[in-house]
Amino acid sequence: MFRRLLYLNGLAIACVVLFHAAGMGFVALFSWAHRYLPAPVNPAAQIGTPAYFFLRFIEQTTSFSIVAFLFVSGYFIAIATSKNRETISWNIVGNRVKTLLIPYLFWSFVVIFLQVSLEGRRPTPVQLLSDLALGQTNEVLYFVPLLIQFYLLAPLLVFFAKKNWKLFLGIAGLVQLAVLLLPYPLFLNLDVPNAARLSALVPKWLFLSRVFWFSAGIVFGFQLEAFKSAFQRLRWAALAVVIIAIPLGMVEWELYFRLSGQPWLAYRETLLDACFSIAVITCLLGFLQVRLPAARGLERLGKDSYGIYLTHYLFIEYTAKVIYRLYPQLLGNQIVLQPILILVGLGIPVVMMYIVDHSPVRKLYAYIFG
Repeated sequence: MFRRLLYLNGLAIACVVLFHAAGMGFVALFSWAHRYLPAPVNPAAQIGTPAYFFLRFIEQTTSFSIVAFLFVSGYFIAIATSKNRETISWNIVGNRVKTLLIPYLFWSFVVIFLQVSLEGRRPTPVQLLSDLALGQTNEVLYFVPLLIQFYLLAPLLVFFAKKNWKLFLGIAGLVQLAVLLLPYPLFLNLDVPNAARLSALVPKWLFLSRVFWFSAGIVFGFQLEAFKSAFQRLRWAALAVVIIAIPLGMVEWELYFRLSGQPWLAYRETLLDACFSIAVITCLLGFLQVRLPAARGLERLGKDSYGIYLTHYLFIEYTAKVIYRLYPQLLGNQIVLQPILILVGLGIPVVMMYIVDHSPVRKLYAYIFG
């Protein structure tokens, strides 16, 4: 089971890179279209083009990745909890938080330095502290404060998971359902006051936004045999859901986009996406006897996932900005642009981590990459 969860973690980090490369592709397709389209052409005309649906397909198929990270993290919290204790030790929690926090601060300050030196950003001390606390120095670092919150809450979550796991998981599921429903008035363009504010009521860096997935990982760790049996029974149904949910999810999002009346609708997890994520996890943990493709490579990525997560967007973003300056016509060719962004987003962090791990400064590896 350990290796399968490591595989899931590796698959998730690979999909995170794909997801954010696609997100930068959307930036190129619309916000940067003036660099390669003739002046009279409206960038909105690219909605519905093959390039647009190519990016949407990537976004849809990789949407389970953050869910998978949290599920695996919750599982390892359960494994780290002593059987004769009511909850996890604060020493373990403190070590986990320290392992996350030091590399996070290192790379956050790298991002801030680049923003100040290359882009002329001048954050106030208050803004700087807020960005660090909420993971807002760039688009993806919110996940670290989110995970730290879950680790700090772990003693309480583990206590309830041990006391009555069904009730605990049911309450977490209801909270998650409520959060998932928040943006639906905006999706459906319903006459609800402040629908946009309601949609953003629970920000993605707050633990309530993903509470079910971390909790489910904890429960899975404590009830391993029962859930393994359930996953094996449901594996074929889950596979069917995975296959069907990808095109349905794309259709669903296009429907919401058009109903919303918004000029652009930033991606938010939907109920169908949540079902897709559950189905992906069920498949990977249900087909335990099946040899999975690229197992060694993805297991390796699973071990290095935190360092890759911290650094990948930095290389994707600045590679795209270099292309914007030097070769803007490439921004309109997603078939070429996406492999470049994926290669730098995944390849550079892996090579960089390897070099540090095999250099005289390898003692600093944990402080840089976790």
